[in-house]
Amino acid sequence: MGTPGLLQLGDVAIGAAIRAGERAGETLTRLRDRARARMKEVRLDDLTGLAELGASERNRVIDNAITALATSRIVDRVVEIQLARVLELLEREPDRIRALVRGQRDSMVGDVVGRVRAGAAAGDAAVDRITLRMTGRGQLIDPA
Repeated sequence: MGTPGLLQLGDVAIGAAIRAGERAGETLTRLRDRARARMKEVRLDDLTGLAELGASERNRVIDNAITALATSRIVDRVVEIQLARVLELLEREPDRIRALVRGQRDSMVGDVVGRVRAGAAAGDAAVDRITLRMTGRGQLIDPA
């Protein structure tokens, strides 16, 4: 056969594409078979080790991202602005803040007093039980 004509060049291109596809399929099959053989060789310990390595790396990346975010200039700026607003509020409305602190203090004192009273009542009850046992009055007397 001689040199292909212009019309046959299209057929040559199609044939070359088909041949390349066949060879790619054969290569893919060989690679897949090799991968399957290698996976059979991989032990469970190897997979566990890889999982631990991956988890460790993921945690490291997350920690670095959080640290980078927390120390970023924009977060510093947001904190500065909010702190300035709080200090300004304290300066402008000290009575509002005093009332808030007083309310917290009263609540805490009330909680402590309640706990002391409950402890004292429990102690009184225990002393009463001991006293009744020691004097013998704690025993039930059968009226019959």
